[in-house]
Amino acid sequence: MISAEEFIKPLGSGFTAKSAPQQVVIFGWYLHAVRDQANFGTGDIGACFDAAHVARPPNIAATLAKLVERKDVLRSGNSFRLSANARSAMERMLPVRTSTVSTTKLLNDLIPRVANPVQQTFLNETLRCFKQDAFRAAIVMAWNLAYSHVCDRILASHVVTFNAQKKVTYPKLPDITKATDFEDYKESQVIEICRGARILDATVCKHLTAQLNRRNSAAHPSSATFVAAQAEDTITDLVNNVLLNPAV
Repeated sequence: MISAEEFIKPLGSGFTAKSAPQQVVIFGWYLHAVRDQANFGTGDIGACFDAAHVARPPNIAATLAKLVERKDVLRSGNSFRLSANARSAMERMLPVRTSTVSTTKLLNDLIPRVANPVQQTFLNETLRCFKQDAFRAAIVMAWNLAYSHVCDRILASHVVTFNAQKKVTYPKLPDITKATDFEDYKESQVIEICRGARILDATVCKHLTAQLNRRNSAAHPSSATFVAAQAEDTITDLVNNVLLNPAV
């Protein structure tokens, strides 16, 4: 997942030159867009400053109160969220970041390394969606690409181990003998079996589960908005920790 430090890096010294309220709004946007937090507290904002190695404002709570008065932030008890106007302002301020360019390059560099024709289709569609700012679709296609890779690796090298663990975890599911057999499984079940059989280590399974949850949010009808930062995070996470991971 993109860190707070990486998120503000494209702004360079421009971030530290901004006022405390502006900095807080940027980190609020980071918590919404990258960390998938619907709300945040003063502690969350403070943790962002610490993670980015930037000095905290003297009083984050007072800064948030000022933003609430300006209607840039909405308050519910001890929780806060950015207003629609503030979110739109963040989208305009961070439309094309260095991370967007590097994510596109990451996908382009992957093209000659993907031999499976089905995965080639997923990769091409991920790249096309991302370039066209169809971030919800890019998240879904990036997941399809990574999950297809996992299934291929199971079939190629771990099918006996997988089926043995499946008999313990989900005995009613059919054995895996060909790619289409995975259609009888939920993706979460495949991840759980792989972890139990130690086909994938706990860290890889953690990354897969986090991105599956985001894929589910993106794929199902909802009022959730998906932006560049979320698609970048999903793509870079799945490419680096799954597709290019020699342990997978």
